[in-house]
Amino acid sequence: MSSQLLWYTTRATGIVAFVLLTGTVVLGVIGTARAASARWPRIVTAGLHKNLALTSAAMVGVHIVTTVLDPFAAIGLVAAVVPFSSDYRPLWLSLGTVAFDLLLAVLITSLLRDRLNHRSWQAVHLLVYVCWPIALWHALGTGTDTKLPWVLAIDVVCLAAVGWAVWWRLTLTDNQLARTTGILALAVLPLLTAIFVYLGPLQPGWAKRAGTPAAQLGSTTATTPSAGAGQRGSLTDASFTGHVRVTNGPADDERTITITGHTTAAPSESFVLVLYGPPSGRGIKFSRGTAQVGKPGTPSGFRGPVVRLSGHAIVAAVTGQAGKRRAEFDLTIKGSAVTGTVSLAVTGQQ
Repeated sequence: MSSQLLWYTTRATGIVAFVLLTGTVVLGVIGTARAASARWPRIVTAGLHKNLALTSAAMVGVHIVTTVLDPFAAIGLVAAVVPFSSDYRPLWLSLGTVAFDLLLAVLITSLLRDRLNHRSWQAVHLLVYVCWPIALWHALGTGTDTKLPWVLAIDVVCLAAVGWAVWWRLTLTDNQLARTTGILALAVLPLLTAIFVYLGPLQPGWAKRAGTPAAQLGSTTATTPSAGAGQRGSLTDASFTGHVRVTNGPADDERTITITGHTTAAPSESFVLVLYGPPSGRGIKFSRGTAQVGKPGTPSGFRGPVVRLSGHAIVAAVTGQAGKRRAEFDLTIKGSAVTGTVSLAVTGQQ
């Protein structure tokens, strides 16, 4: 439960920090034009800009602490400040490290503004505009919630807000080269981001392609350990097909969702997911569940409780003759049919 709490906290603080950083950037861009009104004088917008920046930095701090404390990915504290010092999704995690370093430089120089000349402070302060797109790609590339519609909606709204602020500021400049370059960037960068999301995080197998270590994914092949130990069954983003059945329990406040399927490549492994919870729209509000991969009682058979349900991503802690595994299912449901990928990662000693 403590690991699950850390995982949820990491996700939540990352999303909140990015939203706050977006607000900081929007107010900063507007502030460069010294925009003000009767209801929002510059002293108010400047104060809000500063408070949003500090709150965003605090959320980033909590995000980093919970990421380091979460034992699953084993991301060290050094990786929070030194890019490419972690084996876990090195590129996408390092983008977050770079964004944090830039944000830290902006924060420190802002606190020391009275001791710096304006030109030096302004030069460093402009790094926040570099920090924002890097943070966006970090979230898209390494975030576990990228596929969720509401998370994508937040990213789109944030991108639109920053895009509008930059476009509005460009309309006020007399520098034709800066205006043309800025408008071109506003057209190209969102397009590149959309292409990346569609071809990357939204596609099956992204965890492996993003650089998740084999210790978290498991091995694509089965190996034979010492005599009597059985096979160490494991899967890595194995594609599967199956179907979904929804039934109501004897009481009106409980619904059961049963998902059965099998992997499409040899050696084929079957699985059964059973989820319970109160009805919520066409689905459930998850309360508990079980997962079974392979045939129980065999070296490749695993069974255990579902510990996490987030959108179409399901994680279970399963145990079999070969030891403990972390079973991860990435589901795509259309009607009663289901497709996706399943991975088994080693989580305990054999």
